[in-house]
Amino acid sequence: MRKHKLEFSLATIFIVFITLFLWETLSDKSPYLPPALLAICLLVFIFLSLRDKSNTGLIEKYAPKYFFQAAIFSIISIAVIVAAATLLNKPNLSTTVDVTKNRINSLSNETLKILSSLDKKVNIICVPSQNPMDSYCDGVSSIIQLYVKNSPEISYAGRLDLADRISLQRIQPSGFSRLVLLSPTNKSEVVDEITESKLTNAIVNLVKYKKTVYFLTGHGEPSINVGASGKNYADVVSALEAKSYEVKPWPISNGAFPSGARVVVVGDNQLAYDGSVNEMLLSFVAKGGKVLAIVNPYRETGLDKFLSVLGVKLPPILLTLNPDTPLGRQLAKQSVLRPPVVINNFSYSSPITKVIGQVYGAQAVVPVDGGRPLEFSQQSSSGKPEIHSTVLMTAFSAAPITISAEKRNRIDLAKLFSMMPDKNFDPSKEWAMGLDLTINQASFLQKNVQIKDKSKDNSEVVIYGFSLVNPYSRSSGVTEELIPLTIAHLYQDEELVSIPARDLGPKKLNLALNPGAWALLFAGILPVVTAIIGVFFWLKRRAA
Repeated sequence: MRKHKLEFSLATIFIVFITLFLWETLSDKSPYLPPALLAICLLVFIFLSLRDKSNTGLIEKYAPKYFFQAAIFSIISIAVIVAAATLLNKPNLSTTVDVTKNRINSLSNETLKILSSLDKKVNIICVPSQNPMDSYCDGVSSIIQLYVKNSPEISYAGRLDLADRISLQRIQPSGFSRLVLLSPTNKSEVVDEITESKLTNAIVNLVKYKKTVYFLTGHGEPSINVGASGKNYADVVSALEAKSYEVKPWPISNGAFPSGARVVVVGDNQLAYDGSVNEMLLSFVAKGGKVLAIVNPYRETGLDKFLSVLGVKLPPILLTLNPDTPLGRQLAKQSVLRPPVVINNFSYSSPITKVIGQVYGAQAVVPVDGGRPLEFSQQSSSGKPEIHSTVLMTAFSAAPITISAEKRNRIDLAKLFSMMPDKNFDPSKEWAMGLDLTINQASFLQKNVQIKDKSKDNSEVVIYGFSLVNPYSRSSGVTEELIPLTIAHLYQDEELVSIPARDLGPKKLNLALNPGAWALLFAGILPVVTAIIGVFFWLKRRAA
């Protein structure tokens, strides 16, 4: 063996190379096989390095200077192989040096262009899941770090401490498992799974647009002015402004909503809307606008046409408290003008009420001042929009009273009134009190509306069958919270940039993804290079 030190040295190097790169495969055969092969290779190197005093002449004959050159080459090769094998198997390599096909662990050119032109500071904060075992923030940190690395304007504050009341009050997230993006003048949220497309669009919307919410006025709706007398949205407006929304009234006399309007709050009106308001809302939704409609159970809304086109019907029923149930008897003892209707069963299927369910519990008992049940019928035919409905919450322990529109409008809300419930009603029935309608092909709502980008031909309408500002709002806080939560859901960031979904994040180099290329390397290039080097040194030694 010592007579052919160089040949054995090169062969041993090749075995070390193969062992390191096929470590996991060999470990599957036996966990002791890779270490054993490396140990054998180490013993071979030690043996070849020992001086054989009995064959001094033979060693001189084979030109030791070339052997030492080969030994140095061997050491350098081993170091390179070990370093390459270690580096390629580091989980975070792909976020530092993108070696993946199509550069899936690098930001797209669209995002890089946007980041290079960013001129406002953007601070990103992660709101964790309510479940402490859920590592939501750990899962999204890798993609956020790519943005931080590519733009000095973006900073990441990390995970929000839910026990830090001061930070919670300052940031005011709308729920759990989301990112909150803050600029000096605006605020935005990205919910649930974070993709490059969602995060890039959130940044663009954050720095480009001021989020404005319009409240329709002119038919006895609650005032949005602070200090207004009677029922008003002052506290709701303050909550929205704290979340960086701009709140504006929109008088009905102004006609169509502004071209840049995206979310409108309509309803809880004392006077019924006329046909022009119905047409205005249909046109707004057909163009992609989103609506929060609030039904005053003690007055006719005048939105029958708008709602019927969406497949929603308001039965001529007024829901009141059923005093023949244990809960009803308990609530009837309270000294109030009108005993409340109870809503609960907050749906986890919608991000709006999922937050309520997480904080208060899905079966939380929330009193409201009367109710108007909602009915939805699926409409599926050509030329009509595709509408899907989610029931957000229901009313129970309620007694239905069938009542005409004329009699409903004559109820004197300043006095105690008494009406007899319907005979033989089902006391265990639950009534839908909130609907979330997602609308695909919304342009079909009006003939003269054309949407070129069919992926954006959608809208959403949320309807509540009770007043969100009522005498019981402050006792529970839930109903007043529904407006900001609903608006935050409706005001999702507009898809201004289209980026294909990619699985960003740290990964190991997987040799099995492209076996042909690796087979060429191991079965072709490396053996040939090794053989050429061996022949070169062998010729040098023979010529010495």
